Amino acid sequence: LVGQVFALFVLTVAAAEAAIGLAILVVFFRNRGSIAVEDVSSMKG
Repeated sequence: LVGQVFALFVLTVAAAEAAIGLAILVVFFRNRGSIAVEDVSSMKG
C-alpha cells in the first residue's frame, strides 16, 4: 500500500510540473505572439 501511495504521489508531482511548464509556454506565446526558439533567449533575466 505504501508503494502505491508513493507512486500516486510521484505521478501527481509529474503532472503538476507538466502543467506549470505548459502554463509558462502559454504565457510566453501570449506575450510574444509566436513560439520561436530564437526568441526564448529573451526570457533570460
